[in-house]
Amino acid sequence: MNLKSDTGKNRTRFFPAILIGLLASLTIWVVTPYTNFVIGSAYIADSFLPIIGLFLILLIVLFLNPLLRVLRPKCSFASRELAVIVGIIMMACVVPSQGLLRMLPYALAAGPIHVRENARYSETIKEMNLPPSLFPDKMEFGADTPVSDYFATELPPGESIPWGAWMPTIFVWGLMLMSTYLMMTGLALIVYPQWRRNERLSFPLLALHQSLIDDPDEGNAFAPLFRQRSFWIAASLVLLLHIFAGWKLHNPEAVPAIPLNWNISKLFTEGLFRYLPGHIRVNRIYFIFVGIAFFMPSRIGFSVWFFVVAYAAYSMIGSAYFPPYYGTTVVEHRFGGMIALCLAVLWLGRAHWVHVFRCLFRGASTEEDRKDRNALIMFLIGCLGMVAWLIWVGVQPVWALVFLGVGFMVSLIITRFVAETGIPFIRIDMGYQMGFLRLFPRAWLSPATLFFSYFIVMFFPMASRVSCATLASHAIGLNEDQPPQTQVRYSWLIIALLAVGLFLCWNVHLVVNYHFSASLDGIDRPVSAWGYNLISNFFTSVQELKEGRYASPIYNQGFHLAFGFTLASVLQWASLTMPKWPIHPIGLLMVNTFYSNEAWFSVFLGWLIKVIILRYGGARLYRSARPVFLGLIMGEVFAGAFWSLVPVILVFLGRPYMRVQIQPY
Repeated sequence: MNLKSDTGKNRTRFFPAILIGLLASLTIWVVTPYTNFVIGSAYIADSFLPIIGLFLILLIVLFLNPLLRVLRPKCSFASRELAVIVGIIMMACVVPSQGLLRMLPYALAAGPIHVRENARYSETIKEMNLPPSLFPDKMEFGADTPVSDYFATELPPGESIPWGAWMPTIFVWGLMLMSTYLMMTGLALIVYPQWRRNERLSFPLLALHQSLIDDPDEGNAFAPLFRQRSFWIAASLVLLLHIFAGWKLHNPEAVPAIPLNWNISKLFTEGLFRYLPGHIRVNRIYFIFVGIAFFMPSRIGFSVWFFVVAYAAYSMIGSAYFPPYYGTTVVEHRFGGMIALCLAVLWLGRAHWVHVFRCLFRGASTEEDRKDRNALIMFLIGCLGMVAWLIWVGVQPVWALVFLGVGFMVSLIITRFVAETGIPFIRIDMGYQMGFLRLFPRAWLSPATLFFSYFIVMFFPMASRVSCATLASHAIGLNEDQPPQTQVRYSWLIIALLAVGLFLCWNVHLVVNYHFSASLDGIDRPVSAWGYNLISNFFTSVQELKEGRYASPIYNQGFHLAFGFTLASVLQWASLTMPKWPIHPIGLLMVNTFYSNEAWFSVFLGWLIKVIILRYGGARLYRSARPVFLGLIMGEVFAGAFWSLVPVILVFLGRPYMRVQIQPY
């Protein structure tokens, strides 16, 4: 990848690798909106192991590259070129993911409709004096809003897509989004060497991707993983289970049930146990979580499921014996814990951060130092761009800095989560608002500040399910031997890719929504009701602030924040000072979120199997079992790809289809 030092032959293969990555990215940007919304099947780009991304990667490593090795060996890709392709494909999945284009265009289209129908909202918008380019239509009571109306309900015959009305909006919001991408990509460049080399984090997902692109042994066409019989047996069994499960939905009388889920609610209807949370009574097995848990550090795996069980007990006891019990206090516990863990991570890496800043102000004498300087410049440009944009739209300067801090903290923590756990379905859950704002006097908040705080939640906590910082750290780490200057070039290639993808994918969303008023099976109307309805919460909170009704929760919010901060701090200290201490604060930061509730039992199974194997078989048996658990992971990926393709084929044939859930939505 180092173009100045590589031979001509290697340089020739580098550009085709970029080209293949770009073609795969274009496929992701075009296919994802149609599959997600028009067909309504699984969200194929919304995880750190995205279905469409891995499907395209497997096409390359299992079909294209082996074919090239047989027919044109000189044209085949080595692992270093495959690392470029895989990194580009994974970064392409950032754009259409949840939190960004899954919600933002829909919220912006719904804004003028809400204001048109509510005079109080209209007055509030006028007082905020927002730039008109933020929305595709006028934000006035009773105004004509055809751009937004047709986006929600489909264009009438003979009408064309109003591209001109959307272009200023795409440009203005694109500036903010590109600033966040710069900040997060720079952050990934800064923290990756510290976490990988100094702190020795495991990066389970990175190890998985590297196993897919390993160079084959002499005389073989496939990477070593794909020549393991145990891998294919495990993957095939998981795939067959999901094929039968989905087939039963389409033909319930012809296919026997092979359940992967359970509901034991009838066993818990009396006494204390009637308060047992639903995610304990009703759950299912996800093989992808079982496989990932096998590769987690044992302390991490234990903490993930332990906190779910512990907080279930807390909920039962609180509901039964200490009413009124407020389940939302766990949001404060998680946020307080997030602050503590962020400070701990920065403290552990303090020497590296000091070195990076020294490279900026005292010069850089080595290539590694120059890479750190460029990473910090990218990071700072993104930070300044975010703050400038927020101040431009009316956010108070101090709060603009606070929002930047929230974005930084969320990006850092979600990247740390995935680096330590490898869980592909996870995000930072702060609810749908910055709850800590209610701790401050109402006079400190302007309506514009509160309004845009919701967009920051959308861009960072909600979008952390496919965080740019997390995937950038993995894209950079795929080829650990690349020179520092090449990493810098690669990071700027990532930024260019995200800019192109943001523009193209947003326009694909316009095409989809102006031509489809509902999903083809009629279940979703409009195609993204979540995105449309989300902005109504923004206006409601701003009206509460304006009318003096924006009050603190009825429970002691500050106490619960302090409790979460203290508990996470103690757990982090114990994890660092006592090697055998079993509980890590990551479990607290995940507890009672949708993803931990879905994954806890599967993580428990993977953790338990790992503990048994290590206890009775030792490291040798553990190494031998690795292909089996990689097969469990990839088998569920194969199944997700299969049941994402089947509806497309059935639609093409004009036949009805069912939505088959393979992975958490």
